Amino acid sequence: MARRGNGDGKTLQARFASLDLNLLVTLEGLLELRSVTETAERFGVTQSAMSHRLGRLRDFFEDPLLVSTGDSLVLTPKAQSLQAPLSLALRELRSAVLTDSEFDPRRAGRAFVLAGADLAEVTLLPPLIRRLEKAAPGVTVRMAGRGFVSADALSRGKVDVAIAPGRGTVPGVSLGDAAGIRQRIFVEEGFSVLVRRDHPRVRGRLTLKRFLEETHILVSPQGAPGGVVDLRLAKEGRKRRVVIQVASFLSGPFVVAQSDHLLTCPTSLAQAAVQHLPLRMLRPPLDLPSTVLFLHWHERMHHDPGHTWFREQLFQMVSKRGATASTH
Repeated sequence: MARRGNGDGKTLQARFASLDLNLLVTLEGLLELRSVTETAERFGVTQSAMSHRLGRLRDFFEDPLLVSTGDSLVLTPKAQSLQAPLSLALRELRSAVLTDSEFDPRRAGRAFVLAGADLAEVTLLPPLIRRLEKAAPGVTVRMAGRGFVSADALSRGKVDVAIAPGRGTVPGVSLGDAAGIRQRIFVEEGFSVLVRRDHPRVRGRLTLKRFLEETHILVSPQGAPGGVVDLRLAKEGRKRRVVIQVASFLSGPFVVAQSDHLLTCPTSLAQAAVQHLPLRMLRPPLDLPSTVLFLHWHERMHHDPGHTWFREQLFQMVSKRGATASTH
């Protein structure tokens, strides 16, 4: 067998680049079976074709690799040094290339990051946790704040999904026009009014007159004055008295429970709050536009089995919530 000599690094790299990687799979079989005939049968080729492949491997490695000792073949020291790392490398390659297209939530240990306003932590997390505990005990969820509701966070993989209102909706965060971002309508959110259960003046149905006579709490995550209610009242030349402005949806119900102020908030928050605080949930005495929330994700994750499964859990959860929501 002619020898080329060691050569420099570039020569070795050039040789490897020209190597048919299928030959390495063949080599794995030859080193395991130590028989040209049996290896040919495994790969469905003739013995002559397998002998030709072995010849090419010997030429590449500049080593006989397998030598005859009468009625059997034995591995050369070079072949012995190749067997373990070659088997490991091919096993990892097969695992990467032949990844199961199915996602088994019962065995999965994956973490998903969900971005949205703090409202989602109150309204979505409790039912989502209950669902995951039953269907996917190894799956975990991490909430990312409003600052991660962006196309950049989705494209960089900092978050898996983001919940944001549609374009032109107060507070007006929209990802639908960003390149590579997919979206689907998640839920249509209406408004309700929260009032302390033993409020001295608000009892039964809430009239517009009583609504305007009372003082109010405004939730403004962006810190801007006014909101959906104020815009609606302004169209009729009316105005309410906001005495407290908070930045978080979470704090609003607690303030209401300890005061005589009213809070107009998303219905899902009101439904969650009345379960844990001494509050009543009432219909607003004026027509307010619903907020359409979208679920957003990046194109690169669209066909990922685990990601697809997680998105579907979210959609099923809000669908069930909508079907079973109590009237008020």
